Amino acid sequence: MNIKRAIISVYDKTNLEDLASFLFRNGVEIICTEGTNKYLQEKGIPTVKMADYIGFPEILGGRVKSIDPKLAGGILAKSNNKQHEEDMINYNIKKIDMVVGNFPTFEEIAKKTKNEETLLENIDIGGYSLLRAAAKNYKDVVALVDPKDYQIVIDNLEDCGDVPLQLRRKLALKVFFSTSKYDASIHKIFSELFAAEKFDHEFFEILGNLRYGSNPMQEAILMKFLGKDTFIDYLENLTFHKKPTLRILKDIKLLFHLASFTNNEFLGFAKKGIFVFGYSSPTEEEKKQFVRIIKELKGGVVYSDDPNIITELKDSKHDGVMTSYNLEQREEIISFKPMVFKVNKKVLEQEEEYIVDGDLVVKQNFQEIALNLSPSEQLGFEIAKIHKSDTSVYVKNNLICCGNQSCLNREIALNALENTLERFEVLLKEGTIIFDSPINSEKITDAILNWQVEKVIVPPTLPGYEKYIKILEENGVTLLVTQRRYHRY
Repeated sequence: MNIKRAIISVYDKTNLEDLASFLFRNGVEIICTEGTNKYLQEKGIPTVKMADYIGFPEILGGRVKSIDPKLAGGILAKSNNKQHEEDMINYNIKKIDMVVGNFPTFEEIAKKTKNEETLLENIDIGGYSLLRAAAKNYKDVVALVDPKDYQIVIDNLEDCGDVPLQLRRKLALKVFFSTSKYDASIHKIFSELFAAEKFDHEFFEILGNLRYGSNPMQEAILMKFLGKDTFIDYLENLTFHKKPTLRILKDIKLLFHLASFTNNEFLGFAKKGIFVFGYSSPTEEEKKQFVRIIKELKGGVVYSDDPNIITELKDSKHDGVMTSYNLEQREEIISFKPMVFKVNKKVLEQEEEYIVDGDLVVKQNFQEIALNLSPSEQLGFEIAKIHKSDTSVYVKNNLICCGNQSCLNREIALNALENTLERFEVLLKEGTIIFDSPINSEKITDAILNWQVEKVIVPPTLPGYEKYIKILEENGVTLLVTQRRYHRY
């Protein structure tokens, strides 16, 4: 085996025992810092303390323990360089073939303290430098920063006694990414602490290509925020031979959120990122009516927990169908015209959101509003929060309908709502209407009273518009005014 000597200094000890025991069994000399040495000794794996190896103790309270020419030279020496070979002989430097290291993310540390001195003490120097050196010299040294990669290295060493060059490159790139992320988080946290010039740092994981972006002429790459949960992590494309588009993903994201938000059976239709029509706990009759009408429509995504509905939509002209039901015969799904997505329901907490529009980037925070609503009203309220202003959502018993957002004003939003309900053969009468903006005209109050709407959920009114709220109250409409505005943008 080509690995003869390894340095191990890790914070995250996941899978470490497997790697270290494998190296020991194969005669590899393992050099460790104090903490890692203690951990492996307790596991019965002999190691050499780094202080003993370099002949110099840890000093300055542990600030200096792995900064030494014997370590750096052993890692950075190139095997095909005569000058390097001579220097190693002259200065008694032994070649190091593997460096295994990792450190806590700086965000983890910052969550525990904002004390400047404590934060400074937790900035890794030596282990960080050894890893970067190993990555720089990846042709001669295996650099390991991710415990998930230990097993593939073990497998390759067992199979051929070495780690292939392609894998070494991949591992080196992961080191450079990890150290760049580490530096970025240090800068971000200290710039906030010192109120200095601010630069926001975000890292993304590339998941693959989309069929296309906003239109068929655009290439698009799908990404997610690194280390953060997203609906895509709980979504399986059963029609894996097809790739979604941006528009399909916007519909999927909306329906995923609503389906995860309720424990009841959910049936819904979304198109162009807008929730159009659906039911919470639909009856069999409601399911039949929904499917009959929805089959006539093109595009959009349908969500259903009923496998019979999924089967009925096999030849529909929709972009996709979603379900949390475990479909048995997955081979048949390949023949579906719409894409089919299996959902593992999960309520995802989100504290902030990025809005990107060309060269405009906005980062905004979320503030949750808790209301005592029926399950259907709660789903309607979630839609009002997700949609862009102006929108209006209608809820009656277990029915939820919207079909509009970003209208010119609330009056037009109500007209669009009425038209959508008519398309689904539902008369707008009684029930609840949820607005995402204050009521600001008599046309709106007249429409609410004409439809005999029983309840209105609305954000706080603006100065001069109090009279419209009063009109509704005087006519017996139940009003629920929230503490603040809630639409996203």
